[in-house]
Amino acid sequence: MEITMPNLPITSWQEKISCQIIRNDTQLDRTHLKTSVNSYVYALFEHGTVKIKFDKYEITAHQGDLLIFPPHIYPTILQASEDYEVIFLIVSQSFVYDCPLARSVYQTSTFSLLHDDNPIIKLPEEAQKTLREIMMQIMNHINYGHSYTAEALQALYALMLADIMAVIDQFNNEKKISQSAYHVFIEFNKLLRHHFREHHDIAFYADQLKISPRYLSMVTKKISRLTVASYINRHLMLEACWLLKTTDHSIQYISEVLHFADQASFSKFFKRLNGQNPLHYRHEQEPNILGPK
Repeated sequence: MEITMPNLPITSWQEKISCQIIRNDTQLDRTHLKTSVNSYVYALFEHGTVKIKFDKYEITAHQGDLLIFPPHIYPTILQASEDYEVIFLIVSQSFVYDCPLARSVYQTSTFSLLHDDNPIIKLPEEAQKTLREIMMQIMNHINYGHSYTAEALQALYALMLADIMAVIDQFNNEKKISQSAYHVFIEFNKLLRHHFREHHDIAFYADQLKISPRYLSMVTKKISRLTVASYINRHLMLEACWLLKTTDHSIQYISEVLHFADQASFSKFFKRLNGQNPLHYRHEQEPNILGPK
C-alpha cells in the first residue's frame, strides 16, 4: 500500500531531532535545531532525481536511495527535478549519545566516508518502505507527542538504525572497522562534547581514554577521515559560529569562553578556518546549506 505524505507542521523535539519532507517548492528548515551541521542527517529519496554536493564530491541520487551525512559534512542540493521529494531526518549529537544503539550510529554514518567512490545506499523496495514508515512515525511523534515521546523517539531511531545496518551488512564487507575502534571513537566524542572548549590538545583526550595519542589519531582518522586536531577545531568553529550568530556576546568574551589565549588568537583561528574574521561573519547572511540553490 502506498503511503501518502501528510503536510505536517515542521517542528522538532526539544531541539534534538527534526524530520521534514522537502519538495521542489520547499527548503529544509534548520531553525529548530541548534545547528544542523553538528548533527547526523539521513536523506531518503522518495521521488525524482537530486544532485547533491558534500565534502568534495558531487553525486546524483534517485528514488530509493539513502544518504547519511555525519557531523561536519555539509550537504547541498545543487540541482533537482521538479518532482523530487526527500525525507530529511536530522538528529543532534546530544540525542545520539542517549541512543541504545550508539555504535550503530557511527557505523552507519561512516558509510559515506568509507565508500566515497559510491556513498549512496541503494535500498531494496521493502527496506525503503520500512524506513519510510519509521520516519513517518518519528515525524508523527515529534508533532503529536505525549509524556513518553522521548522513549518513543529513541526506540524508533534505534529501530531505524538496526534496519539500515541490516542493509549495509549485505554489501559492506570491505573496509571493516573493529568494534574496539568504534568504542574508542564513541568515547572520544563523548569527552569532546564536554571538554572541547577547555582542552584543545590530543594528549588530554588520549590520557582520559588511557590510550596513546598515536592510537587515538589513527582511529579518528580511519573513521572520520579527520585528524584529532581538525575534529577539535571543527567543534570549536561550530560553537564559535553559534555564539556569534545567536548571542550578542563580545568577541573578547567568546574567545575567553572557548579558552583561547586572547582575542587576537581566536580571530586568527576563526579567519584561518572560516575565511573571514568573526565580526564579518556575525553580520553576514547565513547561506542555505540544505536546500536548492
